[in-house]
Amino acid sequence: MSEAGLAFERFRVDDREEWLMRLGRPHTPAILFVPPLFEEMNRTRALIVAVMNRLAKRGHCCWLVDLSGTGESERDLGDVAWRDWRHDVTFAAAYIAEKSKKPLIASLRSGALVDDEAKARGWWRFAPQDGSSVARDMARSGLAGGVEYAGYAPSDDLKIALQDAKPAAVRILRTVRLATDRGEADSKIEGPALWRRSEPGNNAELADAVAADIQRWSGECVAF
Repeated sequence: MSEAGLAFERFRVDDREEWLMRLGRPHTPAILFVPPLFEEMNRTRALIVAVMNRLAKRGHCCWLVDLSGTGESERDLGDVAWRDWRHDVTFAAAYIAEKSKKPLIASLRSGALVDDEAKARGWWRFAPQDGSSVARDMARSGLAGGVEYAGYAPSDDLKIALQDAKPAAVRILRTVRLATDRGEADSKIEGPALWRRSEPGNNAELADAVAADIQRWSGECVAF
C-alpha cells in the first residue's frame, strides 16, 4: 500500500468481472480514467498513472479501468464486443458511485468513444479522436510491423464498430488538446504526443499540466 493508497479491485459487469486500479483514498472525490484503445493504451499508461498519482496526493481517488480483453482481464480480445467496452465503463462508474459519489470521467484519446453511457458528474477528454482514425493507425502500424492490426486480434464486432465510432456529446464536458493539435478544444497544453512514439514513455511536464487541468475541472464539476 503506497501513501496514495494503491489497490486493485474487481467489479461486476453483466455476468463477468473486470479490474480497476485505484490510487487514492476512498470517499474522496472520484475520477475514473478511461485509457485509449489498442496500441495507444500501452503507450500512455505511464502518463495516466503519473497523473493519477499527482491527483491522489491532492485529495482525489483515481481509478483506471482495464477494458475487457486488456490488462488484467481474463477475456480474450477476440471474444469482446464493442458493447462490452461500453458496459465496462458504465459499470465501473456505477461501482465507484456506490463507494463514494459519481465520478468525473477522464478519457484519453479513443477512450472517449466508449465513455458516454456512464453516470458521471462530468467528462474530461484529452485529444479525443474518431474510431476511423484509430483503425487507420492500427492498419498502418500493422503494415509497418508485418502483422495485421499491429499484432492485436480483435473480434470482427470491435473492428466494424470502431470504423463508425465517434465521441458522443455529453452534457458537462471539457476538451483539452496539445498545442500542436489543430482540433477544437476548451484549452490547449504544451507537451509531446506520447501516443505517437514507438515505445511507451512519460513526460513529467505533460503529467503536471494534465493533472492540474483535471483538478480544476473536477472542482468546477462539483457545482453541477
